[in-house]
Amino acid sequence: MQRPSHMRRSCGSAGPCRATPVADQTQQGQLISYHSTRPRARERGACAAGAAMPKDDDITSFSKLKEEVNLALPQCIERVLGKVAEYHAKHVDEWSESVGQEVLQKLQEINGNFKYIVSTSIMEKKGAGYHTSSAVFWDAETDGTVSYRWENKAMICIVHTYGIGI
Repeated sequence: MQRPSHMRRSCGSAGPCRATPVADQTQQGQLISYHSTRPRARERGACAAGAAMPKDDDITSFSKLKEEVNLALPQCIERVLGKVAEYHAKHVDEWSESVGQEVLQKLQEINGNFKYIVSTSIMEKKGAGYHTSSAVFWDAETDGTVSYRWENKAMICIVHTYGIGI
């Protein structure tokens, strides 16, 4: 899928590159151009020369990463909550932030071709119901989501991850 004209990279790259928006003023308002700011790409001249990126960066569809993300999520949660035996409301903010940061770090290690959103919910296990929903408007070929539910005797942790192609 080709980017809309206001989002195309001006570097002429044919392959994927990590790009950040740079504002260009026009008569009708602000247009966004994308330029590579990735040191690895600039060093090798990958963006300007249109050279292929390393293998892990060739994946530009989040659906191809879902299996790996599904395996990584419980590991990230276990690192933070694995030894927590009791629910303490005063620690939930800290736990939630730690789980979110662990997951973000792991997602970046898996593949840096996406912007990631991580939503973490931690609640005491008391038999109460919990319903959640989300709506998205995105390119289904590149973007995707993975949700994971983890629990122990004291609490339930639900992590939603969203990968949006750059």
